[in-house]
Amino acid sequence: MLHVISLLILLLVAVRVAIVDAFSHSVLVPRISLDEYISSPDGYINKPVLIRDIAATTYNIESLADQLMDILGDEEVQMQRKIKNDDGSRDTEIYDITLMEAVDYMMDSNHNDAFFTFCEGLLPGYTKDSTKLHDKLTTIREAPFPNKENWFDYFPEKIQPTDAIILAGQGATSTLHRDPFEWTGTSLCLEGTKIWRFILPPTDDGGVEVVDTALKSYRLDSIAWEEGVQLSAGWQSDMSLYDTIDDTFPSAFDLMVMEEDDNEQYQSIIQDAGTSISTLQPSADASDALHELSNTDEPLFVTAIQQPGDLLLIPAHCWHQTYGPVPSIAIASQRCGSNDANNVINHILDITKCNKDIIPDILKSNNYDGGTGEEVVATLFETLDSKTTKQYKPPSHSNDFLEHLQSVKSSWPDNEEGVHCTGEPSIDPSRILQSVVVDGESEVTF
Repeated sequence: MLHVISLLILLLVAVRVAIVDAFSHSVLVPRISLDEYISSPDGYINKPVLIRDIAATTYNIESLADQLMDILGDEEVQMQRKIKNDDGSRDTEIYDITLMEAVDYMMDSNHNDAFFTFCEGLLPGYTKDSTKLHDKLTTIREAPFPNKENWFDYFPEKIQPTDAIILAGQGATSTLHRDPFEWTGTSLCLEGTKIWRFILPPTDDGGVEVVDTALKSYRLDSIAWEEGVQLSAGWQSDMSLYDTIDDTFPSAFDLMVMEEDDNEQYQSIIQDAGTSISTLQPSADASDALHELSNTDEPLFVTAIQQPGDLLLIPAHCWHQTYGPVPSIAIASQRCGSNDANNVINHILDITKCNKDIIPDILKSNNYDGGTGEEVVATLFETLDSKTTKQYKPPSHSNDFLEHLQSVKSSWPDNEEGVHCTGEPSIDPSRILQSVVVDGESEVTF
């Protein structure tokens, strides 16, 4: 009898391993040169792509990180600390400290006690040095789009989307979300390594709305503008693609030593963590949603391993979430080219409840030619200032949604309600059940 039980146990373990292996596959986002991208950009439409060594011929990436801290290190930012409790819940604490101090705390971060800083408004800033740095960063991220417009340059200055500086310690995650405006997002890694997981929308059978439904998403209005101007809203899910990590995963310090001593092993460990759900496991509800969305011949998600000097291009409608295996510094930005224009314009018209039946014909186009951005944007904002939007009313929400929002934002600071215009929530609303705001303290006591 014991022999039979042992065989049954072995069989069950084998079946479990087979199931895990069957659903743990992922594919890596291609990591290509700038020349490869420019020669055939159409091959990467609607897909995330990593452009390696994007600044190699013009700037030293590490020197840019040093310049960032030299120029902006004394600026005050809000640092988040997410603490995982024994029951699996997470508490979030908020600290007002300088950007340089936040860098120091990233070194003490781990999966169950993680530090994350997301700050907009520091670039281009108000000093000559910060403007120069911003110009350098803009040149780098615009390199894949030679002689092409960024339509956001034509937006009124006060409502142009801004860059964001993102510091992430080991274990730090963004929320699982897709961006407002439905633009092309960019992320330039200056230091460290970041893992990205993307859920690509189906090309048929409902598109991204199918993913929205499976992830039980809800909308968050952007809060980037003054005087109640509301032009965009992002999508967010309370699920996580990085809920637990294998106990044997190395510490950030061990990984950084390994990167110097045995880079091949370092790369292997990071890649395994990003692509295998047996190492870095999604939450149970996220796993269920992924299995629901994935066909048997398709991966559950697509993984990007972003390293210093890599520019990541993030297409509209791609749900994504980041994870920090080691401390990192990155600059997030966004652009609207002629390929994005239809998405962005319709997004704004939908949010502002503009009557599409009476808008100018130029705003009804499905495809825009290069060189038309300034005219189209001018027409868009003339339309938004017209009587068609004077009767704007906020969208109505179901009682279930309102109850949900009340529960996740019960202790959310009153002055931080929504997402910034880059798409990343300034404070993670999906996990804030208890928040502590520490004002006027430059040092954090643990």
